[in-house]
Amino acid sequence: MSAGRNWTRTTDTHYRSSPGAGASSPRRRGTCVRLGVALLLALLCATVASADRLLAFSTSTGSLAGAATAEIHADGIVFMRLRSTSASGLAAKAEVVAARLTALALDGLAPGQLAVTKQGEEWSLTGAGQLIATGDSETATATGLTPQALCESWRARLVDVLREPYLTLDPFRSILVPVGERRSVRYGGTLKVTPRVESMSGAIVSATLDAAERSIVLQGGTMGTTVVTISFGVVTHALKVEVKRWAARLVKRATARVIGASLGEPMAGVAALNSVLDAIQAEPGASVRVERRLATAGGCTVSLRAGGGDFIPVAGDVAVRFAGGLAPVPLPQSLLMSNYPERVTGIGALMRQELARGAPARLMWHHKNYAGRPLVLAVRLVNTGPSEARLRVGWADAGPNPDEIFVGFNAMARYWDTVMPGAGFEARVPAASVFEVISAPMSPLDVLSGLMDLVTDEGSGVYVEVAAREPADRPDGFAHVRTAGDPLAVTPYAFPASIDEELTYELGGRYGYLSIGREGVVNEQGIALDGSYGVLHRVRVTMSNPGERPARMEIALRAGGGVARAVARIDSATAHTTLLHATQEQVLARYELEPGVSRIVTVQLMPTAGSNLPLTLAVRGFPR
Repeated sequence: MSAGRNWTRTTDTHYRSSPGAGASSPRRRGTCVRLGVALLLALLCATVASADRLLAFSTSTGSLAGAATAEIHADGIVFMRLRSTSASGLAAKAEVVAARLTALALDGLAPGQLAVTKQGEEWSLTGAGQLIATGDSETATATGLTPQALCESWRARLVDVLREPYLTLDPFRSILVPVGERRSVRYGGTLKVTPRVESMSGAIVSATLDAAERSIVLQGGTMGTTVVTISFGVVTHALKVEVKRWAARLVKRATARVIGASLGEPMAGVAALNSVLDAIQAEPGASVRVERRLATAGGCTVSLRAGGGDFIPVAGDVAVRFAGGLAPVPLPQSLLMSNYPERVTGIGALMRQELARGAPARLMWHHKNYAGRPLVLAVRLVNTGPSEARLRVGWADAGPNPDEIFVGFNAMARYWDTVMPGAGFEARVPAASVFEVISAPMSPLDVLSGLMDLVTDEGSGVYVEVAAREPADRPDGFAHVRTAGDPLAVTPYAFPASIDEELTYELGGRYGYLSIGREGVVNEQGIALDGSYGVLHRVRVTMSNPGERPARMEIALRAGGGVARAVARIDSATAHTTLLHATQEQVLARYELEPGVSRIVTVQLMPTAGSNLPLTLAVRGFPR
């Protein structure tokens, strides 16, 4: 402020000085300083009506005599009122008129450039040869004027508005500037001046004048709200500036690395989501919602929307390419069991284990919903470390369904068909973040079962967690870890992942039998996994025919503890049993052995969740 003037509030977002009796006192100057941003922002709603002034066009809506109205304001007066029996689209129409007037005013629209013209059957108000508004019959009838007379009335009011010199800004009252980016405020009009600009917080936003382009360049700094003052002659205008971060950095393309050449559902969808989340780098606290996903050749297109919090929302499509060649997860060394408790009665973590770098593991979960209300069973990757974690992940699951034998068998069958041959993808989890790989809804009494192979390739402080949550508590993108850097509590349910065994049979001798699941495996904490569910039994079966006649050998599986179903791999062939009741058996494979010939085959079998154990693997033979 210069000495010799007393500053008084006029209208709109500016101030006018008037001759005074001398410089303001130190006390008055101190008062102005204390008011600061709060005073300037409080004055943003006023309007101006005097010479050497700022001119702004704005709109409002209302009703008059039962009809919806939309008003266009200029220099503090309503110079145009649109009317309709329906409010639909009326406000948007007024906004279009105001935008046209602002654009013309920036180029110095003068009263002599206003005209009322007729194009076809319509009368219109134009400025500098460009359309401003059309005199619609509905508005004209409501005002008792003809369309031509209506346009003439608009022109007459607008002439009064434009008669005195003016300066206008676009935008006029406020502007949003992203952190680290630039935005411009255009100025123009019939008042030929060069304004002065100043930011009240250079840390939030810097303001510089580009006289050649007749614009004010704003550079976003830190997040916050401040005021940029724009002064010319005796007028000062306060422009509200908000500086925010984008909710995410939208990209056009992302790549999901997969094991093998392709990936089936549901892993393909999760792999695509993870690659997109990794690529867009959403801000902590921002939400990311996938609107839809469309399959394409070699990938998919993900339509997403990111926002929430105090962020600038962003939406768009990301093309995801599935890139093969990722090495399969090595044979798991440990089995992580989520079955304690089997019956889920509320929300919370059910299992959590830390994943040491380079140590492959198999996760098995099998749970029933006894909460009496719908829940979601979630499998999450948790990264508490200081850097991004990368894991290879592949899984198969089944359910929800109340039949636990059916669910457990289908999960196991899918696991052998997809994960064991190597299906999976690379999951990336930012530092101090959580990625929900699986979210499966459960109605009361439903059962869910699944198996997952995974290994941490990069990162530290990485965990896998199985939890029950409310359906409404779904994470939108990567969730934040509140205890980043601190070790998480883990459950004591890690067991050996495999057992190697031998079974031998010689024709003419006693049949060979091996019980599977009768004895549980015991972990380092002394906890027994009854039934050895999820433990891979690798059985080396040796069959011999020492006789002089050909023989037929059989490998069979017998149910011993009740109803059961099983999946077995014999060398490279997979066999599924039917539903077996206690003492029932099913032949898995037959072999013809010539006299004096022996044969060795490998039988791999994993006790299936939900089935009753033990099972008995039998080898026998018959002379031909």
